[in-house]
Amino acid sequence: MNIYDIAKEANVSIATVSRVLNDSGNVRDITRQKVEAVLKKYNYVPSAIARGMITNSLKTIGIVTIDIRNLYYANVAHSIEQSLSVLGFNTILCNTGYDIDQKIKYLRMLVEKKVDSIILVGSPFKDPSLDKPIEQISKNTPIIIVNGHYEYPNIYSVQCNDSKALEKSVDYLVSKGKNSFLYLYDAETFSGRQKLLGFMNAVSKYNVKSEIFLIKPGLEAAYNKVKKLLDSGLAFDAVLTSEDLTAIGVLKCLASYNFQVPEEVSVMGFNNSVLSICCTPALSTVDSKMEDMGRIAVKVLHKVLKGEKVEANTIIEPELVFRETT
Repeated sequence: MNIYDIAKEANVSIATVSRVLNDSGNVRDITRQKVEAVLKKYNYVPSAIARGMITNSLKTIGIVTIDIRNLYYANVAHSIEQSLSVLGFNTILCNTGYDIDQKIKYLRMLVEKKVDSIILVGSPFKDPSLDKPIEQISKNTPIIIVNGHYEYPNIYSVQCNDSKALEKSVDYLVSKGKNSFLYLYDAETFSGRQKLLGFMNAVSKYNVKSEIFLIKPGLEAAYNKVKKLLDSGLAFDAVLTSEDLTAIGVLKCLASYNFQVPEEVSVMGFNNSVLSICCTPALSTVDSKMEDMGRIAVKVLHKVLKGEKVEANTIIEPELVFRETT
């Protein structure tokens, strides 16, 4: 039994059955009762696909991320899913990994499933290899990208002002008397480049020393890099990082050398993840508004789907969170 059979037996149009199923107006009481009687008779459960053929919407959104185990991606994706649920949308979560072919595979799968929109979580999706596939998909399917930016029509971005966050961090540490900076970052993504730009702009304003190093992600890589630098005789009194986990690796290394934090060396992380309050000393960090970005991305999407005018780019301002490491 499908929606066409229901309509035939109730002697009404498919559109009328759809309006009854969706509890919308413009259906006379006697007609509604007749359709509901047939639905009850056959214990009919509406097919999302069949309903979508009538309403031109499956009420389904694709959420695409690189690695759901990453705390940043997990927090943003959770915020998005919860906000979509409140609006009555279903979600398909795709965990692509970093391989370009896998990213394209998942994006095409979502298009084939005729999702209403796709939300890309994280700046790794701002990749030249994805430019043409994403441009092509966006011609028929609106795309929201969290912490990335595309100039194509029908693509909307929600970003944290990562550059400003690093500038404010340097400004604060300079005001505390720090004058020899180390910056460790672990990704040359859109967000990674914005953070790097902010750090470089900030240190250029002051008569301070600075060193910049690109390292592999994770605690161990940060620990080993700082150990190597200390063993080489490099002196610094402030370390800024692009991730909280990187900063915790720095803290562990400094502790092994008996450095006093923050008296001798100040350390700042990024993202204000739960890790920042689980370490000792508690980590000063940047609150990049992960959950806010997820909620705002859904608000932007909802307006787009309703045909309302929406700005192509939404910028969220970060906040510095000061704890025991500064």
